[in-house]
Amino acid sequence: MPEYLKAAQAAEYLGISRTTFWRLRRDYPLKAYFFEASPRFKRSDIDKWAKQFKE
Repeated sequence: MPEYLKAAQAAEYLGISRTTFWRLRRDYPLKAYFFEASPRFKRSDIDKWAKQFKE
C-alpha cells in the first residue's frame, strides 16, 4: 500500500465507507497533501488520527 492514500484508499484501510471517512474528517481534521489537485492522506497521519476513535 502506498504511503499517501486517496480518500477511497484511506477509507478501505480503516475499514469504513468513503462517506464515513469524509464525515469524520469534517469533524476531526486530518491533514491533506495535494498531488495534482487531488487530496492524499499520509498513512502515518491516518494511524494517529484513527487512534482517537478506538479509545
